[in-house]
Amino acid sequence: MTFALTSSELGVSSFTINLILITSVGVLLGLPTFFLLKSGQGKSAL
Repeated sequence: MTFALTSSELGVSSFTINLILITSVGVLLGLPTFFLLKSGQGKSAL
């Protein structure tokens, strides 16, 4: 309820919510690939 009210009252909140969602999805998709690359190449590099 409060989330919908704040998003409707503030015009910038919708942009920030979309930005947070995009960044969260990017991090969730980027972390596994980062760990896979680090585990695959990090051992040979170090």
